Amino acid sequence: MKTPPTSLSHTLRRGVWVLWIALLLSGWQAVAAAAPTPVDNETPPLPTPTPVSETSPDANCRMCHTDHNFRGRFQNGEIISLSVDVGEFENSVHGPAGLECIACHPKTQSYPHQPNSPQIDCTTCHPAEGGAEAASDTVLLVDLPYQDHRAMTLDINEACRSCHEEAFQEAADSMHVRAMESGNRDAPVCVDCHGSHAIQPPDQPRAQIVTICGECHHAVYTTYRASVHGAPLTSDPSNPDVPTCIDCHGVHSVRGPRSPTFRNDTIAICGECHSNPALGEKYHLSTQVYTRYLQEFHGRSVNLARLAQHPSTEATCYDCHGTHNIQPPDDPRATVSDEHLQATCQKCHPGASKNFPKAWMGHQTPNLETTPVLAIIDIAYGYVLVPGVIGGFLGYILLDARKRWLEKRRRLRQAIAEAEKEIEEELGAEYDFHEE
Repeated sequence: MKTPPTSLSHTLRRGVWVLWIALLLSGWQAVAAAAPTPVDNETPPLPTPTPVSETSPDANCRMCHTDHNFRGRFQNGEIISLSVDVGEFENSVHGPAGLECIACHPKTQSYPHQPNSPQIDCTTCHPAEGGAEAASDTVLLVDLPYQDHRAMTLDINEACRSCHEEAFQEAADSMHVRAMESGNRDAPVCVDCHGSHAIQPPDQPRAQIVTICGECHHAVYTTYRASVHGAPLTSDPSNPDVPTCIDCHGVHSVRGPRSPTFRNDTIAICGECHSNPALGEKYHLSTQVYTRYLQEFHGRSVNLARLAQHPSTEATCYDCHGTHNIQPPDDPRATVSDEHLQATCQKCHPGASKNFPKAWMGHQTPNLETTPVLAIIDIAYGYVLVPGVIGGFLGYILLDARKRWLEKRRRLRQAIAEAEKEIEEELGAEYDFHEE
């Protein structure tokens, strides 16, 4: 019996649907087998933030500290800007050397700053949830862990020691450190003289040295600028010849008039320039002035005291010429001018009359043209009297020594002769004294 055609086609369609369903089920099982088995209560890992710049270790710092609205508040209520000019830092002595922020700020190495410190957390900079407020329009104010600005300066200043230990050791006995140790917390430290992020070589230009010192020593700075030393530096800020503050007082080992050896050492300090023939020729200064001073009573006394490391009360260079207010001798303002010389001498010689300064030669050697009498006396004293007296004593000593030596030799020979005579009398005249 044959199957009807309609029944056969129905059976074929049913088989095709079964085959498709089987294929779909097998594919689903394969995908399910490849998928990882979920673990209960597992916290998905947090995404790792990508650094802003792989080449700039300070990129995180700059995200906040280049904002001109970024400010800090000290515990006393004072507010300062925490914005840093990146251009100034990159053009400083530290920028080209590759110095990173944490080199000078080692206490703030994490980003953001330590959560347990009162400095920064996320909500300080992003007060609105989701960051709705634009950062450029928000004043970022953080509380700083310092009582005041000076406390922060002194704390950060200690970081300089990590690279500049030699300078710290040199400054250990300076007037600035002594002032700090005596309780003056405003005494200068590194950042007061060198700055912070825009540090430049202090001698570029050279007049910058005087300007830095003048920040604290205002009166001295004003007086110095009008002096014979300061005026050339004012007109030529890069003048390498005239002395600045550090040439007389030192760089880190700052010394002043209260230092026990400074007074005597000033004659050597002045001599650095005033005994230099090249500088003398360039500025029409006679090196004879300094040489003559060392030959005079004042100079000899001070120099001997300096070499013996004893204090001296005799006149040094600055006792007569001044300190920061030095002027040329022919300037009416000079302390050694004709108008003021008597008053200058009276500081040590209260009874000095008007004629007293006339006995002073002004550190010049007497000559036959201008001062013939003094020149003759000087020649007689230097070439006749002194050599004659000293030469006479030496001659007397030599003659006396020769006389004593001859007398001793004569007595020795006489003693030997008398001994030989006594032996001859006892042993006979034919006895040979030299027989072995």
